[in-house]
Amino acid sequence: MKKVRFVFHKSRLEWRNLFNKRQIRLIDDGIALATWPLNLFTPWYSHMSVWIQDEHGKFTKLDDVLANAMFNAGGITGRDYLGTCYTSTMRGDNNGTVSRPASTVFTQPERWEYIEFDVTDESFAEAKAWADERVDKNIGYGKKTIFRFVLPLWLVIKTGLDDLLREICSEHGEGWARRLLRQNIDASGTITIRSGWILMEILIRSPRRLWRDLVRRHHVPTYSLATGLMVRDENGKKVK
Repeated sequence: MKKVRFVFHKSRLEWRNLFNKRQIRLIDDGIALATWPLNLFTPWYSHMSVWIQDEHGKFTKLDDVLANAMFNAGGITGRDYLGTCYTSTMRGDNNGTVSRPASTVFTQPERWEYIEFDVTDESFAEAKAWADERVDKNIGYGKKTIFRFVLPLWLVIKTGLDDLLREICSEHGEGWARRLLRQNIDASGTITIRSGWILMEILIRSPRRLWRDLVRRHHVPTYSLATGLMVRDENGKKVK
């Protein structure tokens, strides 16, 4: 059994920031705003990655309790994160579909939240092989690709924006989700494999929509990467 985390980056766009003369970040704020009308009552996510464990089955150098304490004391940084992140990004010279060490991705842990799944070894191997092939064949991030954050799938295909050689972050996340088979171990130690894949399809592809559909389908809580604490319950409701 393997653990896989779908990690979502939060835009800092908030109404009060408009009155604080905050400089708007074009990419983060633009995606968060553009995808909001079709995904009401979802968090202000603007980007996502799929995070897998390192070869020792760990996500961090510290256990959750110690990591939480160190973060609150200002002592935990991106260097404390292990494993690999897969995504598609327009940032940096090496853009497009990429895999990067988690330590280089989570430089601002307070801006990331995640949901976690236990998946079968076989489906994990299939998903990772698919993702590695996408990374190996990466040809960069297409500028027209960004329109796929807000257009329904049928219109994406009709207008020729469905470039099979390029993808946006949530499309890559969907690719993992469609290949992963969820596995649970109940209190008695019995292994139960859920029938069907984690996610079959999302008609409008965005980090907001991917998070919403995964939570609705599987009723999994959302956690803060920085503190390890639950920030949304199994129904996606914010925890006070």
